[in-house]
Amino acid sequence: MDNSARLKRIVLAAMLLALCVVGANVKILGSIAFDSLPAFLGAILLGPVFGAFLGVFGHLVSAGLAGFPYTLPVHLVIAVMMGVCMFVFGWIRQRFGKDKLSVVLIADVIGYVINVPLEVPLMYPFLKGTIFALFIPLTVATIVNLAVCEVVYAFLPQRVKHAPFLRSEAS
Repeated sequence: MDNSARLKRIVLAAMLLALCVVGANVKILGSIAFDSLPAFLGAILLGPVFGAFLGVFGHLVSAGLAGFPYTLPVHLVIAVMMGVCMFVFGWIRQRFGKDKLSVVLIADVIGYVINVPLEVPLMYPFLKGTIFALFIPLTVATIVNLAVCEVVYAFLPQRVKHAPFLRSEAS
């Protein structure tokens, strides 16, 4: 990859990191916010590994801004789950086609399942019944984050979606 392509990837990565911070400030409830929208988009554009990094980073920023309401260890577990969610979402999109409608729907459903129905029961030992009160706000946030991500991605010009700088040597 030449220096120009590398610089474009770094600039896109920096913009997505900044958008995670902006989204982390748009709260629904506690640490539930719009920080995962750029992570989902990053997983599509820059790959599953960077998407996972954005998911972890975005959640920790959101939780930090909320004062880690469920304690730091719980938020670290949630951040890891966000990373897993973004990695799987990005891997599906990268492996089976970013633009195929069936792949988009499958990736979105799996992203939701990892982020809400799978994560909520995993948090039960830490938060007991309290975690189930978060199911609806977390569902709303996840669906809105995914939907807005898909709309933004759909409106990106083809030259951006398929730009050579988005393909790294590892892809």
